Amino acid sequence: MEKEYLNAIPKFRFDTSKTAHPKVDDFSTVCYDKNNYSVPTRYLRKEVTVKGYADDLCVLYEGSLIATYQRSYGSGNTQYRLEHYIDLLERKSRAVFNAKPVRDSITKELLDWGKILPGGNKEMVKLLRLCLDYGEDKILSIKRSIQPHIIPTVDMVMSYLNEPVEIPVICLNQDIEILETDLTKYDRKFGMVK
Repeated sequence: MEKEYLNAIPKFRFDTSKTAHPKVDDFSTVCYDKNNYSVPTRYLRKEVTVKGYADDLCVLYEGSLIATYQRSYGSGNTQYRLEHYIDLLERKSRAVFNAKPVRDSITKELLDWGKILPGGNKEMVKLLRLCLDYGEDKILSIKRSIQPHIIPTVDMVMSYLNEPVEIPVICLNQDIEILETDLTKYDRKFGMVK
């Protein structure tokens, strides 16, 4: 008897987030609950949706997820992600050593190595791209495996990353007979031999 008075189950799960619609600032960060979180630089000055849950924070642009973070409950904290700024650094490589996302994201060992690279700022940006693609630990382990008196360049590191592919050897059970061809008939045809 009660069944006809019950409401239907909702089609969508109830969203328990606290939602805000901030604009991305000039530093490519969004402010949510007195803390800043970085987003990719292509969303600069665009309005995004920030959903804050108990432990996590999601940043969306036009319904697409562009960044997730562990929520910070302090005040005045900024969380940077290097992958959000790497495209900008590739265009403006002179800023690489002064960029806060770089200084906050990588280890001192990698930063010191980047300062002695022969290619300067552009090589450092290439090194950061390798760290994002392969992981900082793997890049540093390659650097440590190279002899200490050699300054490893980005090209050297890339040669260690591209491991040679084994080419399978085909073994033939029998020798192949090759018939010898008399090439003098070609010489006679073109008047080389009489």
